[in-house]
This record gives sequence, C-alpha cells and structure tokens, in this order.
Amino acid sequence: MRIGLISDIHANLAALDAVLGAMPEIDLLACCGDIVGYYAEPNEVCDELRARNALCVRGNHDAYVLGALEPNAARRAAYRTDWTRQRLRKDNLEWLAALPVERRIDLDRATIILRHASPWDEETYLYADSPRLQDIELEESEILAVGHTHRPILHRAGRGLLVNPGSVGQPRDWNPLASYALLGLPSKAVDFKRVPYDVRSVQSALTERGWEPDTINILGRRQ
Repeated sequence: MRIGLISDIHANLAALDAVLGAMPEIDLLACCGDIVGYYAEPNEVCDELRARNALCVRGNHDAYVLGALEPNAARRAAYRTDWTRQRLRKDNLEWLAALPVERRIDLDRATIILRHASPWDEETYLYADSPRLQDIELEESEILAVGHTHRPILHRAGRGLLVNPGSVGQPRDWNPLASYALLGLPSKAVDFKRVPYDVRSVQSALTERGWEPDTINILGRRQ
C-alpha cells in the first residue's frame, strides 16, 4: 500500500497541481493541514482535495480562518486570514470547519496519526533539532505525520516514526520545489519527493494582485 503525504498547501494551487500530477498511483492521499492561508486560490485547493477524497486535518491557518484560533495580529494581513474567510464559499468553509485536529488511520498493520504541528496542539514547531521531539514516544506500529515547519523530517520517535512531508505551497528549507512524501506499508519506507512548478508565474500574478512582498519572495528562496 502506498500513501501520499502532503501538508501546508496554503492555497497555492499551482504547487498542488504539480505535486498531484507528479505523484505516482497511490491508495490514499493524506494532508496534515494548512490547506489555506497566505496565497490566492483557497476555493480551488479545497475543491481539489475534496474531489480526491483526501483525508485531511485542520492546521493553524485553517483554524485562524475559521476563528477557532487567533493569529498574531501583526501577521494577520500577511496570513490573508480575513481575505481568505471572505472569499471561501460556504461549502468549503463548512468542509474546513468539519476537519478534525487529529485522525488515526489503521492500515496494513500500522496506525497513521495525522496532526498538523505536534501531538499537543496546532502551533508547536517540531524541527529536526527540537528538544520536544524527545517527548514523543510512539509504538512500533505508529507513524505520526505532521507539517507546520514547512521542512521535511524523518525521525525515530520511541519505537515508531515521525514524518513531516514538507510543504507543498511554501517550502522553507531554501529549496523552492514543492515537497511531499510517499509512505509505503507495511514496510514503513518513506520517500521524500520534490516537484518543480512555475514559481515565477505565481510570483508575478501575486505581485499584480498586490500581495505582500515577503510572502511572494519566500516562494523562490534558494541556498
């Protein structure tokens, strides 16, 4: 069985289309949240995930749009929180509102736990060097999939695995290629993938629409 793991799309439809177009045949598509926020195609991204019956959890930016969490006031405009809320169709708002904070999926002798940021909340960052990683004790059958940092990670947590597929829509590891991961079961093999898309066209379109320069520039960052 093969599972496609994605996260942090952030309403970047061009990046999502590129990832889905490059992804091989899978048995399940799972998303670790932050479907919306930052960029300009929230309805189109929601529509695509819904059409593919993706199993999704809520991210912090999704929660900001829903009013379930309060964003940093100084960053609210850059997050496009209110802009997104005003433009999302009613059916997509209702779909986002129905997303759980956590999903547990039992497949092929494994339990996949989907969360956005951490086992504790939707806003704690778990980087490769985060001390709090040592607090996560998974069983051998458990695979915890998270996002939030916009950086790919594979970490042994107790007897299980923690996987972050990186970000589809806004990578922050100084590689502008859209990121996702393939999880194989029962082997638990994790294969990280990067996919090119026309970043410059997306940046040009956002510039024409008056988007925040920092939000545009981060899409093209390279080492």
